[in-house]
Amino acid sequence: MTKAIGMEASETREPRIERPKLTFAPEVCDWVEGHYKDADVILEYGSGGSTVLGAEMPGKTLYSVESSRDWHKMMQRYFDENDVPSLPHLHYVNIGKTGKWGLPVNTEQHHRYHKYPLSIWDIDGFQHPDLILIDGRFRVACALAAMLRCTRKVTILFDDYRDRKRYRVLEEFLELKEMRGYMARFEVEPTALPREKMTRIIGLFARAL
Repeated sequence: MTKAIGMEASETREPRIERPKLTFAPEVCDWVEGHYKDADVILEYGSGGSTVLGAEMPGKTLYSVESSRDWHKMMQRYFDENDVPSLPHLHYVNIGKTGKWGLPVNTEQHHRYHKYPLSIWDIDGFQHPDLILIDGRFRVACALAAMLRCTRKVTILFDDYRDRKRYRVLEEFLELKEMRGYMARFEVEPTALPREKMTRIIGLFARAL
């Protein structure tokens, strides 16, 4: 009987989660890794290989925002199964039903969209980031959220910036400092957003891409 029970448990046990890997080009991977090494507090929009990268570095405070419930649960399972020096704060934001890459499949929960870029800044004990990696949803809004909420200088790494013209609107508000492959670097200082552009800014918080 004991053997049968053991066999049943073995058959139903879920396989371990494979280690999520960075999917950037090699030169971008090196760039991101260098910035992660230099930062004490890291905020990510979009979790995955970069979250594991930061978690495996000692002495980091790491926040990772995610819109896909299934992906969020997978990441939680990975860290439940694997000890890391810097356990990340995984922050799921419900923006409604999502499909591939955490994109909302409809607009039923559009009234929650602003929570994706902003709500992490309001959690208890949140520490001001030194570095923000934007590789998830609402990318322009995530950069604007940093401008709204930062109280000291913060570096932004913005993935897929080079060839996606819809992201270039960000240069109305921030100076592009550097490109590495598809990724852009911006430096954000505490500053007031231009009042005459507030209608445009608020509209950008509804753009999920």
